[in-house]
Amino acid sequence: MNKNEAGAVSWTPASVVVDPALDERTQAADVESLFSSTSPPRDERSQPNTWDGPSGISGSGISGSGITGDGEQQGNALRPGTRIQHYELIRELGSGGMGTVFLARDTRLGRRVAIKFLHTQDADLTKRFILEARTTARCSHENIVIIYEVGESHAGPFMVLEFLQGQPLTKVMGKQRLPPARAVELMVPVVRALACAHEQGIVHRDLKPENIVVTDSGGIKVLDFGIAKVLQGDEPNEGLLTQVHGKPHLPSAEELGEDMSNLTRRGAIMGTMAYMAPEQWGIGVPIDHRADIWAVGIMLFRMIAGKHPLDPLRGPQLMVTAMMDEPMPRLQSMVPDAPPDLAAVIDRCLLKPKDERFPDAQSLLRALEPFLPGRYTRELRIDESPYAGLSSFQEADADRFFGRTREIAALVNRISDRPLLAVVGPSGTGKSSFVRAGLVPVLKRSGTAWESLVIRPGRSPLTALANIIAPLMSSSTTVEEDIQEQQKLVERLHAEPGYVGSVLRSRARRERRKILLFIDQFEELYTLVPDARERLAFTACLSGIADDATSPIRVILSIRSDFLDRVPEDERFMAELSQGLYFLTSPSREGLRDALVQPAEMAGYQFENPAMVDNMLEHLDATQGALPLLQFAATQLWESRDTKRKLLTESAYQSIGGIAGALASHADNVLASMSNTERTLVRALFLRLVTPDRTRAIVSADELRELTKDSGEMQRLIDHLVQARLLVVQTGSGATGATVEIVHESLLHSWPTLRRWLDEGQEDAGFLEQLRNAARQWQAKNFDSNLLWRGEMVEEAQRFQRRFRGELPQLHQDYLEAVFSQAKKGKQLRRALLIGATTFLGLLVIAAAVALVVIRNAQQEAERQAEVALKAEAVARTAEATARSAETEAKQRLAEVQAKELERQKAQQAAEAANAQVELTNEELLRKNDELLSALERAQEAQLRAKGAKRRAEKSAVEAREAKEEAIRAAESLATLLRREQERAQRLQSQLGSPVIEVLK
Repeated sequence: MNKNEAGAVSWTPASVVVDPALDERTQAADVESLFSSTSPPRDERSQPNTWDGPSGISGSGISGSGITGDGEQQGNALRPGTRIQHYELIRELGSGGMGTVFLARDTRLGRRVAIKFLHTQDADLTKRFILEARTTARCSHENIVIIYEVGESHAGPFMVLEFLQGQPLTKVMGKQRLPPARAVELMVPVVRALACAHEQGIVHRDLKPENIVVTDSGGIKVLDFGIAKVLQGDEPNEGLLTQVHGKPHLPSAEELGEDMSNLTRRGAIMGTMAYMAPEQWGIGVPIDHRADIWAVGIMLFRMIAGKHPLDPLRGPQLMVTAMMDEPMPRLQSMVPDAPPDLAAVIDRCLLKPKDERFPDAQSLLRALEPFLPGRYTRELRIDESPYAGLSSFQEADADRFFGRTREIAALVNRISDRPLLAVVGPSGTGKSSFVRAGLVPVLKRSGTAWESLVIRPGRSPLTALANIIAPLMSSSTTVEEDIQEQQKLVERLHAEPGYVGSVLRSRARRERRKILLFIDQFEELYTLVPDARERLAFTACLSGIADDATSPIRVILSIRSDFLDRVPEDERFMAELSQGLYFLTSPSREGLRDALVQPAEMAGYQFENPAMVDNMLEHLDATQGALPLLQFAATQLWESRDTKRKLLTESAYQSIGGIAGALASHADNVLASMSNTERTLVRALFLRLVTPDRTRAIVSADELRELTKDSGEMQRLIDHLVQARLLVVQTGSGATGATVEIVHESLLHSWPTLRRWLDEGQEDAGFLEQLRNAARQWQAKNFDSNLLWRGEMVEEAQRFQRRFRGELPQLHQDYLEAVFSQAKKGKQLRRALLIGATTFLGLLVIAAAVALVVIRNAQQEAERQAEVALKAEAVARTAEATARSAETEAKQRLAEVQAKELERQKAQQAAEAANAQVELTNEELLRKNDELLSALERAQEAQLRAKGAKRRAEKSAVEAREAKEEAIRAAESLATLLRREQERAQRLQSQLGSPVIEVLK
């Protein structure tokens, strides 16, 4: 339950709005119902099928007596899963005293809808409900909630409505003051909806912020037009005021018997007190569309002043609204700095006599439109183009950026809940312009202090981040110190990815503002940064910056949709980014029309023929990169404008070749005005400014000047192309010099000459990118020869050198020369090794021949030795026979010798036994001798110890006598002292005449 501005407690928001940031349980509890009721939302756990108390229906213009028993039975039948015709109920969104709203699915068309059920058995009530719903359904407008169908079922009459996801205007407004342009931007769609409804004879009568929804897609929807009574003549208003003793009297709640904040009783039209016009309080005063104009004035006043015009009055105190002699406060009395003209418009809406207000919503719309953002906010300088051409819109161009109102509103809504967002779209959809000139200015004029920081990843994304925070903490005084601190900071970002976020959050809290960090051209992280470690460190830093929705920091990046599949390289970053993807498509036809027509009108010009605009839009319908092409064609058309008549003429449009030929013709004309040598340099220049993935590359001007020997000529060519708006130069800071890039990616797709160059040089493009990366690494590592190409890359480089006809930067030439020189040295070394190997093999053959000769000589010698051996064998056989006879004789002699030896051995054994006995005797004698010697040595040692002990004993005895004498002397001395003390004590006692405690005894 909440307390509305009228001071009554009610559950009154009448819409079907779901915040996607909430879970289903929260949505079911907090979703805004289509019904107004004095009762709180139904607690499904305690009261699953009942609604408390009688109430009217917000949105029907009818009344009833409340819920009957039959109504409760019908309510019981409404449960998730129930089918009503071809609608299947999903879940309950809210309930009121006379009805319930369900989220349902249309099984026929496959969409989600909201079904509003009226529970009643009153036939007249049902008839009136269906009649008014059908009348409202005829009012078809993009800013009015759609009523798809009305009908009757077993559950009673029902209305099928568009299901919206977004937030009510009350949440967008908050309690702070909004900038006037933002307030008008929010309210103009509401006035357009009113204009449509009023033309159909429908008056809202309860228009308030709770009945206006800002959808997630950025649209504005007005809800609950059903409260309006179908105008069938001027039925007088019964009103709330009565006359008591001739004075206006507002009855109390007790007198009315129901909630005063309410709405429609039979024959009585009410609204929400804070937004009720004087005639809604009066007696017998007909209510018409001017009551809605009053409500618009109240809402505009609240948004700009931050409070109600009659603040601090509440509830019944607002009856002063009906006192016609008391005018409403003027806006400038509360907001002196409000634009006077806008204040006059709002004050006119709040004139109490309704005839003095704007006569209709269309008149109010015409009065408010000039105050929309970008409308007549500044005067253009003489001859200043209101179009951006091929250049991206910058923040300073916000006043001439048109055609993206809805998309900007959608992203503004999402940025409050998502710390990390990505604007995703194909090339040419204007992603950078959308954020820079659309989103950022809207945030800054939202009433909240915002600071925007913009970077591009480039070749050194961490350096780009360091450049942002370095000024916030730098204390250096020289460029050299800046460079050193920047390098240290980059190293720190590698080690501490959360450091950037910490610095930015501290700044935001210190400055009491929010910070938007825009990472433009995020795809450069993948096209220009080959080091995966560098890429991961950069995305880790971004995760550390956009870490929570409560943080004052928001990170938005723009990325081409065809590079989105590269982001999952960092899984954590992708998980966070996937929740904040916003897909930006080409502007709608109406958006393109606004982008074409409104800048000219801002400058005071018109198109000569409206058919020109339609023709330009038709050419852009199926064109890639429609927005930059439109801007460029419009710029060309502006330069040929008719200044006297202030017209953009059809003849000028035909002369530039229309939309299709404007860009290509311009580029070809620039190229045709150059010499052949310059065209060759332009070709080399543009090829260098395109990556192998056919995206724009950021290249330093120094590197481009190296494409030719005459650097001055290349610089003049760059300047010429910049003036022709085909290139753009950005001046760097610190160690970063000026960089050059193609002005817009649409040139890559729309200029046939460049496409032909790219097709012809497709093979060289990939090789040149590899060459650039390799040469930079080689230079960074002090020309380390280990980084030079080898093997197949050398052969590829040689083929490239043979076919390439352009000029390479000096660094690239030096690298290729070093590669070829190394390859040549390697070839020479291989040749030397081959010659050495051949020589070695020759020597080896010679050595083999010599060895063969030696082997043959050795073979002959072996044969000769074999013959000698045969002769020796014969001699040996003869000798063997002689040896055998000698052997027999020797055996006989051996037997005799053995017998003698046996006798000798026996005698020897006897002698050895005697010797052994002698040796044992000897050993025994020696052992005993050793024992005697040992005993003698021990006796001597004992004697020596005894002598020492005797000497020590004698010494101790002397010392003992001396100690005894000393003790005797000490005792005598002590006795003497004791006697003296006793004598002294006796003297003192005798002198004092009192006992003295004896201390010493």
